[in-house]
Amino acid sequence: MSTLRSTMGAVALTSLALFASACKDNNGTDGNCAPSSRNDEIRLGLAPACEGCHLIGNKPFFASLTAFENGLVYDERYVKPGDPDNSLLIQMLEGTAAGSYPQMPPGQPYGELVANGRVTLSIEQVKAWIRELPPPPERLGAPDPEAFNVRRLSAEEMVVSLMDQLGLTLEDFVSTSDPNWRNKAYVVNGGKLFVWPGDWAPGISGEYVSDSRSVERFDALGGGNSLFYRKRDVSFGPSAAQTLVQMSQAWCARAVDKKGNTAVLRHVTLTDKSSSNPGAVQKNLRSLYLRMLGQPPSDAEAKALYEQVYLPLEAQNTRLAWIGVCASLVRHPLWLTY
Repeated sequence: MSTLRSTMGAVALTSLALFASACKDNNGTDGNCAPSSRNDEIRLGLAPACEGCHLIGNKPFFASLTAFENGLVYDERYVKPGDPDNSLLIQMLEGTAAGSYPQMPPGQPYGELVANGRVTLSIEQVKAWIRELPPPPERLGAPDPEAFNVRRLSAEEMVVSLMDQLGLTLEDFVSTSDPNWRNKAYVVNGGKLFVWPGDWAPGISGEYVSDSRSVERFDALGGGNSLFYRKRDVSFGPSAAQTLVQMSQAWCARAVDKKGNTAVLRHVTLTDKSSSNPGAVQKNLRSLYLRMLGQPPSDAEAKALYEQVYLPLEAQNTRLAWIGVCASLVRHPLWLTY
């Protein structure tokens, strides 16, 4: 299991790197942080104070210059050309904005960040930029066919997709034999790490019998809850990563153990080993990779998955080996993102 944990740790670090801050050029790719325009100069100047909250999510203003210009600079809700004092951006930097968020960034006034050297761009410089705001570039008037966005799967997408990919149904977790089961407290079968939204049926009443943490796990994955006015968390932090690790292992085990289920074991049985039936093992590994990630593995990827995950765990038993392979694919960056 130490090999599985180390392999999964590398996968988790890779996935977290997808959401890490980086210097971006005009197209959102890694750049050298040299501003390409006046707007880019302001973007890079504000970034140390703002990109921590606005690099991803529903307002990823600092993901790239295009995102900055599209989402913030030329949206008059935030920036009024020639009129900095009536621009919401300036009001939030000064801590005088109306509404729920009078100050940005929250916690420490922007002026203090300038004073202590964490930010070098002053509010007066931002005002001067707004007074002489350049016209929007022509590229903002038409879609960019080369531009693309990557986001993490939502908690809902994780639950529904994983059930479907692993050949699992609600009946694998919850007793549904009673025709009136949706209106009653229900029992989670076997403690299989059930994950379910608090405002979906079943469970809207909160009357869980044997697994009250089902909703907590969903919340940890970043799920929202309209009953408690909780928004989705679109970041991918430690709580989501830890929950997904547990969920992937428990659900993959459920899929492997489910009688007649070919979602994971399509071309092999648990009696097939690398020594006795290597062709079937390799075929199943590649098939599972394609099923989970939506593309066939390269020879190098298949080799790494086989040698670094499957073989070390097969030394204990084939059941554990296929659970490990399945779980590693769930935590792969290609599975986590859309």
